[in-house]
Amino acid sequence: MPRTLVVGCGFIGSHVVTTLGRSGEPPRVLTRSRPVEPVAAAVAPGELVLGDAGEPALLERALSGVERVAYCAGGLLPTASERDPQRDRELTMGPIEALLKALRRRPGVTLVYLSSGGTVYGDPARLPAREGDPTVPISTYGRIHLDCEEAIEAARRETGLRSRILRCATVYGEHQAPDRGQGAVVTFLDRIERGVPIDLFGDGGTIRDYVYAGDVAAVVAALLGSAEGPPVLNVGTGVGTSLLDLLHLTEAEVGREAKVVRNPARGFEVRQIVLDTTALRKVVALEPTPLAEGIRRTHRWLAARSGARV
Repeated sequence: MPRTLVVGCGFIGSHVVTTLGRSGEPPRVLTRSRPVEPVAAAVAPGELVLGDAGEPALLERALSGVERVAYCAGGLLPTASERDPQRDRELTMGPIEALLKALRRRPGVTLVYLSSGGTVYGDPARLPAREGDPTVPISTYGRIHLDCEEAIEAARRETGLRSRILRCATVYGEHQAPDRGQGAVVTFLDRIERGVPIDLFGDGGTIRDYVYAGDVAAVVAALLGSAEGPPVLNVGTGVGTSLLDLLHLTEAEVGREAKVVRNPARGFEVRQIVLDTTALRKVVALEPTPLAEGIRRTHRWLAARSGARV
């Protein structure tokens, strides 16, 4: 029987599943829709549970016998969250609250929750942001993730839940859909390749800490079941890259200039965020994938997905 349950097998969850599969411990997976191959092949045989993690009966079935939970599910994307915050709150908070309730009856089961380090700090007064810095999110997306963190922390204090919150920087890589309006790396690569204009919001000076999804998955796998280190950890590279610099890197990878459409800045987007990973590096030996290499891997995946050559 699998020892680990992965909740959510979308973009980041698919990397966690395949990383665990390669380690020789294929997980059980609870997700809303069937993952693509070969991600589905990395799930333990007969252990793919399709449905909403907010459904108590389904959640009970998925949790049966497991010792560790990696929570990689989410609600709406940031732009959609601003348009319909109530819907995003329902989609995001409902499953977390159901899981925390179920874990009350399962002392000893550990939880790793993937939060949004790119939004929960808001626009920090100093960079890189540390785990103990103020959390003042300016977006609905960030506020909802912070509410999830607070619910988990309350359960940790009240019930002794062994939990870990990972505040992830801007994650990119394979399995991120280029047509969903999230993920600058995959969106830029796809649109440059197809000659489709890129919408650039603001002056291009916004700074993000871009972390490769495979690195995030490696951190999750290393920390599942581990009690070492603090309960909240940043996961990133500690290096900031402007949107314009990212655009130039993707142009260089594709070998073609982008067509750019300038748009006003969006008020819910953080201006600058880079994460301090000093605490993480004391617990996990992590050498982040260089951004150019991660972009190259993402481009190869996109090309294979479309049948094109790189």
